[in-house]
Amino acid sequence: MSDSASGCCRICGLPTRPVLDLGEMPPANWLTETRAVALEQFPLLLETCDCGNFQLRHCVDADVLYRRYNYFTPQSSSLDEHYRVLLQRLREGGYVAADTSALEIGSNVGRFLEVLRPHVRSIVGVDPAQNVAEAATAAGVPTFPEFFNAEFARDFRRRQGEVDLVVARHCMAHNCDPYEMLDGIVEVLAPDGTLVIENAYAIATLERNEFDQVYHEHMFYFTVLALQALLERRGMTLREVMRSDVHGGSIVCFAKREGETTSDIRSVLDEERLVLDGGLAERFATSTAKIRRDLHATIVELVARGESVYAYGASAKGATLMNACGLTYRDIPYCADSTPGKVGRFMPKCAVEIVTEEWAFANPPNAFLLTAWNYRDELIAKVRSAGLPGVRFIVPIPTVTVL
Repeated sequence: MSDSASGCCRICGLPTRPVLDLGEMPPANWLTETRAVALEQFPLLLETCDCGNFQLRHCVDADVLYRRYNYFTPQSSSLDEHYRVLLQRLREGGYVAADTSALEIGSNVGRFLEVLRPHVRSIVGVDPAQNVAEAATAAGVPTFPEFFNAEFARDFRRRQGEVDLVVARHCMAHNCDPYEMLDGIVEVLAPDGTLVIENAYAIATLERNEFDQVYHEHMFYFTVLALQALLERRGMTLREVMRSDVHGGSIVCFAKREGETTSDIRSVLDEERLVLDGGLAERFATSTAKIRRDLHATIVELVARGESVYAYGASAKGATLMNACGLTYRDIPYCADSTPGKVGRFMPKCAVEIVTEEWAFANPPNAFLLTAWNYRDELIAKVRSAGLPGVRFIVPIPTVTVL
């Protein structure tokens, strides 16, 4: 674990201050084979800087987190729609054409590259998780099982040349030092190429009380202010920002090597500064404390009345949510999930057993805690289509609500 920059912004170098301390937890994707496994735990403390950056103070080594990874991008109608909108924006903005060569960092099993492929000359993915990269390549999306950095980029450029489009979706913030990835991007990107960065949007995360997005893989929580500061230090300019509801609220930023900051970008920067100076981080910490109390009390009360509660979605945010709220398998024995590789395993620390959706529907609880709340409508529709009209749903974010 690295905490050598503790109390110091890893984008601008200024001092930081704490926002939220969730104590010590194991990494949220460390599923176990048995309930009795004792996992190493690491501090989970969110801090912020006057430059607009939010980051974890302590970073777990990337090899520990990513070489064997349990997250496979799911099949989802909401993600499919997001890919469609993103592709449309890329085409309308002139960022891609039939002769474009595209490289995606953190491409996982390649679902976005599959959408992009018919509209460009070539695609390639780079993902450090060996098991995930192998699955992508087997499915027809060529993927390097490597960490993307300047060394990899130089070797790639030497063998395959520059690329016209680099896409970094939900991975730029998953590194202790984002400059390592950005240096590689600058190395491999063609002079007139485009960089697309998509990540959870810090303003949305804080405004919507999404504290369960705080886990060890998410080492940064980007504002446009922070991304602008990051890109400027490597000679790149933000050209456009697109907002999306995907993953609880994300931003998609389009950057190039040349050009001036537009009036639209300046307006976003002014808006963010106003919100941050208005005490958003402090309100987020207060709201988080309330959700943790309310969710624990809600679950305990239901169980005390003899009602059963399962979780739905063995996501990283689900593990963070339950562990932060002091919930365990004694309160919530099962978690339904559609990912075959997760079924039969146990969520870290809380030790909740992961079961198939089919099993959960055949042995239904009185209520599902929607730990994958970002897919709320899809999950509720699945339960209702399974013929379970009486099952209720506990939605933890942005406030604890029972439907």
